[in-house]
Amino acid sequence: MTLLKKHSALSGINTNIIIVAFGAMLSDITDKTLGEIVLASSLANGRIFGHTLLFCLLLLMGASHIYKKKNNRSVLTIPAASFLHIMEDRMWMTPQTLFWPLLGWEFPDGYRSAGIMDYFLIIFQNTYTPSIGFVFIAEMLGLVILVIVYLQHKKKRKKPL
Repeated sequence: MTLLKKHSALSGINTNIIIVAFGAMLSDITDKTLGEIVLASSLANGRIFGHTLLFCLLLLMGASHIYKKKNNRSVLTIPAASFLHIMEDRMWMTPQTLFWPLLGWEFPDGYRSAGIMDYFLIIFQNTYTPSIGFVFIAEMLGLVILVIVYLQHKKKRKKPL
């Protein structure tokens, strides 16, 4: 078993869960701030720049540069987590956003709210009225994975050296 661990493709990569979470949320942090708050009156779309392949490519280029300069592998998880986020959001269903700017410079219009408070009330309402669909199932699967990772981490911490 230890021989298998030593030669694993992921051996030597110490992935920090904070970096993974940051990379996974970076698209929404960027787009919700710009599209739903700053540009709410004109665009009102929470899936714009951060949900494009160009954004992931730019993150990968930046992470590669940092990796070469600082030899820090964990920064490579940021573009990977961001890419997985836009795949979980099923951005292939909105190719105009995913392949921006190759298919044009405009983003699809979103729902125009009456203001920031209305936007947060809609998010709150949608959060607590889930429907059984792809996103709900994916979120529940993610929750199960997090619980498993937590339990394994807790189990490892209890083992004596």
